[in-house]
Amino acid sequence: MPGTLPYDITTLLEQVSQDNEEAFRKVFDHYKAPFYATAFKITHAAGTAEEIVQEVFVKLWVKRKLAARAKNPEGYVFTILHNCIYAYFRKLAQERLLRSKIGQGEEESENPVESLLLEKEHRGIIENVISRLPPQQKIIYKLAKQEGMSREEIARQLNISPNTVRNHLAAAVVHLRNSLKKNASALIWALIWMHL
Repeated sequence: MPGTLPYDITTLLEQVSQDNEEAFRKVFDHYKAPFYATAFKITHAAGTAEEIVQEVFVKLWVKRKLAARAKNPEGYVFTILHNCIYAYFRKLAQERLLRSKIGQGEEESENPVESLLLEKEHRGIIENVISRLPPQQKIIYKLAKQEGMSREEIARQLNISPNTVRNHLAAAVVHLRNSLKKNASALIWALIWMHL
């Protein structure tokens, strides 16, 4: 189990059940590392572990109402993790059995083509949302998140103050999160890979 949360997990999950994204982010930030460590220890595959972690947070968001009512909230969260790991191995075993029956040999532990297609789909969704940002927000967001520039560097390049950069960036992130609410897997992908 991870270290103690600076917030009560029951309170956080109650807030998450009310669609509070800030509370969800706190839960995400706290559990993503131990979730990944557990998944990697069992699967011995970095890509698979990352996919499992993403799936856990998608399921946690989908089941947020149930999670808030759990008698043992942290136990409930880890149960989702263990179920996702179990589901992965069950699916892997089924696919290997099917392939052996049709004479195609055993499948590898990961499907890179499927993963790349899913990543491409998520990137497309996120890029579409970014394209609809106000011009200044879009420029600042891309410079910060895609070019890796600091607020000070952006401020110098655009001849504006760092505070203005910060405000535009914060507004862009809020807009993106709100726009991705209805697509849980894309939102989790953005949180993990884009530090949204």
